[in-house]
Amino acid sequence: MIIVFANQKGGCGKTTNCIQFANYLAELGFQLIVLDLDFQQSISDRRNEDENTYDNKPKYEIIKTEISNVSKLIGDFGSLESGHLLIDLPGKIDDETMFPILQNADIIITPFKYDKLTMDSTGFFIKLLSHLNTKAKLFFMPNNIKAGVRYEGKEQIITILKTLGNVTSEIPARASMERINTLEISTECINVVKDAYDFVIKEGKIN
Repeated sequence: MIIVFANQKGGCGKTTNCIQFANYLAELGFQLIVLDLDFQQSISDRRNEDENTYDNKPKYEIIKTEISNVSKLIGDFGSLESGHLLIDLPGKIDDETMFPILQNADIIITPFKYDKLTMDSTGFFIKLLSHLNTKAKLFFMPNNIKAGVRYEGKEQIITILKTLGNVTSEIPARASMERINTLEISTECINVVKDAYDFVIKEGKIN
């Protein structure tokens, strides 16, 4: 199964949740590979730092590659009998070389925030998915949501997104989510993401 983390807006939590979801799946015993396509190569760099810092052995492989090589990698992955491929896309996704990734995805997870700028970018991304006729199940993931903050238009946003795909429970803003690594997920972080991630696993039929 190909699981893509994507949104047109950078800084909404794609990379963080890609790492945490990979850690969470690995903790549950799933086989997976993470494909790092982000221009900043944040996940690959983090893995190198983690291996130099901690004694834990990696539970999954991280592959750093150029977007031009993705079609072959997706084809090679499709020949495997089991496992899941997680892909972290860059924030700017209007490059046509990324379209086959979205078209071949089984699940697309779109972290977002309720501010107008993020929602405008998310709206653009939704239009792109419609244009590409993607077959993927869509999951919109409210991320880094601060307690006690009144987000204007929140209920309307959720209502609209539910007509387009699935909306997970909110992932609250927590300092622990900024102290992540690619080798394991802390108990504190599990408590933060569990409801949202379990929803994706169940409704996305990840097994």
